[in-house]
Amino acid sequence: MITIAFVMPDPAMVEVVHEAWALHERIFGKSQDLRYTVDCEIQAEIVMSRHYDADVIVSRGGTAASLKERNYLVPVVEIPITSADIAVSIRKAIEKHGLLPIGVVGTMNTIRGVNFIREDFGVPVRPYPTRSVNINDLVDGMERAVRDGCQIILAGHNTCHYCEEHGIPAGLIYSSVESVFLAITEAKRSANLAQVEKENSLIFRSTLDHVFEGIITVDRNGRIRTFNPAAAQMLNRRAEDCLGRSVEEALPEGRLNAILMSGQSYTNEIVRINGANYVLNSAPMNGKGEFLGTLVTFQTANAITDAETRIRERQRVSGYQAKYTFSDILGESEPLLKAIKQARRFAHVDSNVLLYGETGTGKELFAQSIHNESERAGGPFVAVNCAAIPENLMESELFGYESGAFTGANKAGKAGLFETAHQGTIFLDEISEIPLALQSRLLRVIQEREVRRIGASRVIPINVRIICATNRDLGQMISQNKFREDLYYRLKVLSINLPPLRERGGDIGLMMRHYLTYYGRRFGKGMIGLTAGARAAADAYAWPGNVREIRNVSEQLAVLCEGDTVSTEDILAVLPVRRKATAPVAPEADVDATETSLRDLTRRRIVEVLERARSRQEAAELLGISKTTLWRKCKEYGLL
Repeated sequence: MITIAFVMPDPAMVEVVHEAWALHERIFGKSQDLRYTVDCEIQAEIVMSRHYDADVIVSRGGTAASLKERNYLVPVVEIPITSADIAVSIRKAIEKHGLLPIGVVGTMNTIRGVNFIREDFGVPVRPYPTRSVNINDLVDGMERAVRDGCQIILAGHNTCHYCEEHGIPAGLIYSSVESVFLAITEAKRSANLAQVEKENSLIFRSTLDHVFEGIITVDRNGRIRTFNPAAAQMLNRRAEDCLGRSVEEALPEGRLNAILMSGQSYTNEIVRINGANYVLNSAPMNGKGEFLGTLVTFQTANAITDAETRIRERQRVSGYQAKYTFSDILGESEPLLKAIKQARRFAHVDSNVLLYGETGTGKELFAQSIHNESERAGGPFVAVNCAAIPENLMESELFGYESGAFTGANKAGKAGLFETAHQGTIFLDEISEIPLALQSRLLRVIQEREVRRIGASRVIPINVRIICATNRDLGQMISQNKFREDLYYRLKVLSINLPPLRERGGDIGLMMRHYLTYYGRRFGKGMIGLTAGARAAADAYAWPGNVREIRNVSEQLAVLCEGDTVSTEDILAVLPVRRKATAPVAPEADVDATETSLRDLTRRRIVEVLERARSRQEAAELLGISKTTLWRKCKEYGLL
């Protein structure tokens, strides 16, 4: 609800307000969100005490001028006193007191209309402007009019009252319905603007009240205009005791005062107040090139330190996220799709999973995908490479430690990776590398679902799913007493064998095209393709490094390729087993032409390796195949 308060100097003018308001509603319509009040009062202090919650105050003459001067909170709309209003008032005064010289006394905003009157009233009419609405100034204007021979004083309520007390004929300057009507139009416009400003002010005030930094603003005269609750709490001052007062009066002397009064910018300035350190920033407030005051924000140094600690901890924890899903796994071969189907089913239960696969087969990619498709997707994914952690640090990394647990320990202690993975998944890559002495503790964590930090006397419950991965035969390690059998069965509740690249059929060409395209764009070379011969050479290679190796080879080819197509010669040049310099190079067209050409290429490579290797076992390792497969190939190509 918007409230407009009319403040009139005389009860006779109240009816004018009602009449003008009714006329305004007949013309422009009635608003249910708008109401008005009328009060007969001329003292600004009393008006503000009665109408401090109004959205707009409408007044006239000296009262309006006084309200504008003293009131900073509520907009004031002045009822214009027109030359027509003064002419009507002159005629009323003549009717009451006769044809006597008239002096019109008041501030310029009240009597300016006299200068536009052209009517012949039969008596002299002279204006006597005053400097202010102060009674002394008004009496001075009235006395000047009397000295000039004016026998009727036309003025505002205060001056008329004074004249009546001293036996001087006087008349009140009235406002017409038209003048009040115009003021109502302006008041409604101002009220709507005031409503928007009030909402903005409330939002601004709410913002100030809820920020954690102390905020103080001072105007150009050094008086405090803003003092939010955070500032009050930190400085142990009440806001109501500071607002409107000078900085020197409201705050203890010190660096804060000097900065508030300086009007200069300071960044991360350390100030000491009431025995505590604060980090302070300040900036001058300017409007249209004019200095308006100074803004200062500050907070305790401890708050900044604590916030930085929390941010670092959050960044540390938030870094444990799984980025990949099953859609990121490249390949269309049956063995791969079978492994993905199996992994998807495993994702929807909470059992531990053991991933088997050679190096580079994508074990972590599968682990992240299982996590992201599980109900734990919103929790952390903590990946641990067991082979990369020194044996003497592995226990503290996995299970954490308390303050003072050992020499060099963090004073605050440290949470282990199992704690960090709470409500999520921990991925233990190369699980076979965990020392035998630590395996029993890992087994207990899995069984009891709780961890005890090094040096701690209490246990911490955890809710963690475990996914492990290895490229070694754990069964053989068990027989060699290098891996605990009971731990093995705890980890291998569910298991997946990830196929090597050489068993994935057409996935080799698909992956190489994918990575060549990726690196070609990355290096600004555009699309890079493969000839049929190059694809055949890639398919013939065993790729012992699997996906990791094919990605590295593709990157190297993208760098070395001078055109937009990788040839057979290009790919043979970068594969680990290179042709001899004297070996004949079949033309690309011949290699592309027939299946026989591919057989010849494979045969030449096997011959090449056999000539270099010291044994059949070493040749098989160089080719990335088993000794049995090498024997079968040699038999197939007539090399036995």
